[in-house]
Amino acid sequence: MSHAATKWAFDQPELHRDMKPSEWAVLMVLADCHNPVNGCFPSQDYICSKTNLAERAVRDQLTHLRERGLIDWDAVRENGKRGSNRYRLGFEPDFQPANSAGSSEPAATGEIEPVQPADSDSFNRQNLPPNLVREPVSEPVEREREREPEDRKTVERWLKRVHPTWPTFVADSGKTALAAALALTAEEREVAADRVADYLAAEKASGGRCAFGVYLSEKRWERLGPKPQAPEKPAYAPAFGPVWAAIRMRDLVTGPKAQPSPLKGWEESAIATGRLDRETLEKGNRMRAGWPMVNALHQAAETRGLGIHGYGPDAERLGKLCEFVPVGSDVWKAWKIEHEMRGWPWLPDPGTMRGVYFPAGGPAGLEAFEQAVRGNHDDASGRDAAE
Repeated sequence: MSHAATKWAFDQPELHRDMKPSEWAVLMVLADCHNPVNGCFPSQDYICSKTNLAERAVRDQLTHLRERGLIDWDAVRENGKRGSNRYRLGFEPDFQPANSAGSSEPAATGEIEPVQPADSDSFNRQNLPPNLVREPVSEPVEREREREPEDRKTVERWLKRVHPTWPTFVADSGKTALAAALALTAEEREVAADRVADYLAAEKASGGRCAFGVYLSEKRWERLGPKPQAPEKPAYAPAFGPVWAAIRMRDLVTGPKAQPSPLKGWEESAIATGRLDRETLEKGNRMRAGWPMVNALHQAAETRGLGIHGYGPDAERLGKLCEFVPVGSDVWKAWKIEHEMRGWPWLPDPGTMRGVYFPAGGPAGLEAFEQAVRGNHDDASGRDAAE
């Protein structure tokens, strides 16, 4: 392969905007087979296999390329028999377009005949035994031929997956689409498939439409702007985890959010008869009225196993100040006593979890946590509803 030849061939559709995808595909095969030392000797069968074009179609495209002044060829004979043409490409320093380009038809069978006088020097050279290597160097070509069936099948599978999503799929030329797909790199094919929906949406808005082969050969996805970024999912804090615990404790240490309502008449009657305890009832009222968000977190965690959606960076920083506390441990019991002393609602049953998170250092370290809360209490995301 010659990188200079490949680069030159890639630029031709921009210079010849009427170039058909099949014509360009043939040119790309010639460029891929060009060797800076030995030249370019692909057989027509090889070109057919790489482009999925019929033999007559390949000859037609070769003629078109010669008429454009992009290529020319000399017939090569080995041991008195016709071999593969020696193709010359327009980027080569000594290249000259055929003087009679477009004036002769390709032969009906076999390789294309050269267009030159019978007594010319190049014709005489054809009868010399050319010690040349075909297509273009034997070892790389053999490896190429070994890879070819797998590569071709890969592209065919890709086309079978992507092409049916195109609106003109039924009317499209499958061969044209395959030739255009074969001319792309694997990375380009994946980008093309990824941007199909974006291109079709833009095409629908403009009222235009093209075949899938044109979309691939002209790389029309490159006309689109950057791919829209998918919106990020809101951050999620699992129940009883560090961020969940930090948001819960932040709401507790900032004090009650509302005053408890007075006891109801039936509760006063039950207290008078000794059936209920006033202190217990009032404590329950303070817990429910003072920390509604914490109670909502507890209910969501206990009944549905849900945590908190959409917390902010301050809540995440507070979460780093929390530590894992095993259920039933001494620190666990100390936290339970602290909640009772402060009148805070205690945790719901954590179920199968081995432990939950609390501010590091146990109740004795709560002051450091409260100072951190006062330093960044402007983050309102801790009041997000549990979901």
